[in-house]
Parts: sequence; C-alpha cells; structure tokens
Amino acid sequence: MKKLLLVMLLSATLFSCSSDNDFAKGEKILKAQGYTNIKNTGHSFFCCGEGDSFSTGFTAISPKGDEIKGCFCSSILKGVTVRFE
Repeated sequence: MKKLLLVMLLSATLFSCSSDNDFAKGEKILKAQGYTNIKNTGHSFFCCGEGDSFSTGFTAISPKGDEIKGCFCSSILKGVTVRFE
C-alpha cells in the first residue's frame, strides 16, 4: 500500500510541473495580442504563485519587436494566467 501511494505521489509530481494544454491556451492569448514566434521553454520553477499547479515558460516577440520571457500559470479549477518576467 505504501509503495502504491509513493508511486502515485511521484507520478503526480512529475506530471504536474508543466502542461502542454496550458501552453496551447496561453499561445492563443498571446497571438491574439500580436505576439509572434512563441516558444515553449518548459517548466518555469519560480514564475507562478503558490496556488498554481502548472507553470510553463515561454519566450516570444512582442508587437513592438522586443524579445520577452514569461510563463503560463494555472491550477485545476483556474484558467491560464500569463505572467511576464
């Protein structure tokens, strides 16, 4: 029983770090605002708040032509939030 619980806990930890679905939603938001060349940089450890379960980093080109960095944050009962660094 303890092994099963440990495996479930480790699996949840590994799969809760980053979400491709969040990236797709966040990418759609940024494109609507004129951002281009949006790239997924994987999990972003310190970008989101304590209440967020998922944190997916990105880089993009702003409508003014500047390169920006940020992350898409979300949790189970919350939509995607875009944060810029």
